Amino acid sequence: MTLESLPDQYIKETIGIPIEIISNEFNDFMGNTHHKIIFQIKEDEPDLFAFSVLFTLSLMSFTYSAPRGFSEYEFIPDEDWNLVYFLRGMSFENGNLKFSGDYVSGRHMKTDIVYEPGGKITISTRNRGRGADRWMAHIQGKAHIKEIK
Repeated sequence: MTLESLPDQYIKETIGIPIEIISNEFNDFMGNTHHKIIFQIKEDEPDLFAFSVLFTLSLMSFTYSAPRGFSEYEFIPDEDWNLVYFLRGMSFENGNLKFSGDYVSGRHMKTDIVYEPGGKITISTRNRGRGADRWMAHIQGKAHIKEIK
């Protein structure tokens, strides 16, 4: 495996992984939204998937984000999510792996993802609507868009 193929491997390991959604809270106060989803990976050794899940969720946050306000000046339309962006957002806090993305390449990510040992994951977004619901569908391998007949 090469460094260039690592993101693809992370995505392949994550899509379709069995999970259980523990809670899904959404608050909208005067146009300011906060969305928090907690889920559990249902695998024998969930910690093997820590980086894969964090990378894939951060990729989805980046992919579905757009410029907001003054960030339009820094927006690069064809920019791809990469390991450098991912690693810049990573930290280790209170025994947990954490990804935080605020504005990246002019995109309004406003996303925190915390991976606790044992496979419990908390996604928190700010002013992103219910976009994280779509990410959960993708993680579970569900199609987001369905054919109309």
